[in-house]
Amino acid sequence: MGAGEVITYFSFQPEHFNNNGDQGNLEVLKSLIGDSFSPTESIELADFVMFGDASIAVMQHHAAALEKLRAAVRARFVAGNPTLVVGRSYEFFASELGLDCGRVERVSEFRLSAEGIFGYRNTDNNLPDFFQKGAFIGTNFFGPLFAKNPELTEKFCRSLGATVEFGAKRKDFVEEIRRRSSGG
Repeated sequence: MGAGEVITYFSFQPEHFNNNGDQGNLEVLKSLIGDSFSPTESIELADFVMFGDASIAVMQHHAAALEKLRAAVRARFVAGNPTLVVGRSYEFFASELGLDCGRVERVSEFRLSAEGIFGYRNTDNNLPDFFQKGAFIGTNFFGPLFAKNPELTEKFCRSLGATVEFGAKRKDFVEEIRRRSSGG
């Protein structure tokens, strides 16, 4: 990222799509990228797009607006553009990602995905905990995923054209939190 370049982001209804602190992912990116990380009202013009988790009632209330965004989400997925889709939003857009969403017994626990991504899962869907194509991520891991996964976050920032590094002290702190959350 050159000096003065702005990285734009679009977050769909952040005040309502933040069930488990998912908007904290934006705060992590802002803290790492700095003032050049700026909001936009246009999903088409955004460098980064985020859909957080929401309640069933909120999903129903915003269903028409979400339907209108299916094509944009599908295009971002096909291109592997930097996107984060969490929880019920992940379920909603699953078909755009080529995934079938079914129901299973609810799992509520901290866990490590097959890809080595750490997070908290609390859902009854059968979608992968973590699904990635390029810089497009769908996940059942709630809250600030980027705060819990420094290596993923550094790589994700590079996909936005920003070079950031967590540093050893931050990584050690995150590792301690992960260890305690896992009962270790």
